[in-house]
Amino acid sequence: MANLLEVALVPATGVRATTRSKPGNLEIDLDVTPEAVPIIRTVVRAHLKLWGLPGLIGNATLTVTELLTNVQKHTRPVASTGTRNARLTITRLTGVLSVCVRDFDPALPKLSNEAADAEHGRGLHLVTAFADDCGCSEFTGGKDVWANFLIRSQETSDNAQTRRES
Repeated sequence: MANLLEVALVPATGVRATTRSKPGNLEIDLDVTPEAVPIIRTVVRAHLKLWGLPGLIGNATLTVTELLTNVQKHTRPVASTGTRNARLTITRLTGVLSVCVRDFDPALPKLSNEAADAEHGRGLHLVTAFADDCGCSEFTGGKDVWANFLIRSQETSDNAQTRRES
């Protein structure tokens, strides 16, 4: 747990998020705003370091960024609050890291036909390129967009020394 305390302090930004964390599981309910995304990336990086998965930090944080940005850009705001709500869940299972963004808009994501060098519209293409498996699961009133990353030996680090020092 000491590693999380070493993360640089993030200035107050008015970002609303509720975080629940236990070993191998991170869950964040948030209002998705442009200000929230980099803060959530910082939290995800810290957890992946703590879990001994430095080799997955780049692909997992890129996936989180793309999926949360899609929520912000493509979902309808909640009528009562005007916000776009989502739940990010990251779970370390045996041999796999699972990233899931749940939003409450039933419209399913679509892969765009944008050119490879386009500045916008390539987020899901990036997710499919970096994840070992990905997809979308519907539920009444919304959807889960998920990506799984296989945990290979080169993506892990030995945290035994860190655990002894904690």
